[in-house]
Amino acid sequence: MAHAQEKESAKTSEGQAENSNDKWFWWDVVNFVILVGILGYMIKKNGGPYLQTRSVEIQRGMVEAATAKRAADERVAGMERRIAKLGDDIGRMRAQIRQEMAVEGERIHMETEHHIRKINEQAEQEIESLTKTALRKLKMYSAELALKSAEEQLKSRIDRDVENKLVTSFIDDLYENGLRSRNN
Repeated sequence: MAHAQEKESAKTSEGQAENSNDKWFWWDVVNFVILVGILGYMIKKNGGPYLQTRSVEIQRGMVEAATAKRAADERVAGMERRIAKLGDDIGRMRAQIRQEMAVEGERIHMETEHHIRKINEQAEQEIESLTKTALRKLKMYSAELALKSAEEQLKSRIDRDVENKLVTSFIDDLYENGLRSRNN
């Protein structure tokens, strides 16, 4: 019987424990519902404006991002246009440089021809001057040679008697010419 009493006593304590557990369980549920209610009220009261403000900030950030993206796209497009034009600009610059080089080459060519003409003219003038000088010297030398040759020929042909006659004749001519000029 002791055993049976123990069993019954165990059943009674189990029943009391179950009642006690059921009572605490319901307090936990009530506490949880109150906590959820308070949290729901707080979230509704403060969360709505916060979420609305945050939503506005996010939308403003999206608009700013879209504006920044458009500006960046425009800058990229502008750079791409400039890069595309850069090839054309380089081609134009090359053509202009070639044209300037051709003009400069022609100018240098004309200048060189002008200098060559001047040098040729100066050379011709110097040659002409040297030729005239050489001709004059040659004529003088020829005249000297002719005089020497004539002198030698005359010396070989003229003896003392002929020389005296020539001198006398020359003096007589001078004397007659001197008298005539005094009379006139």
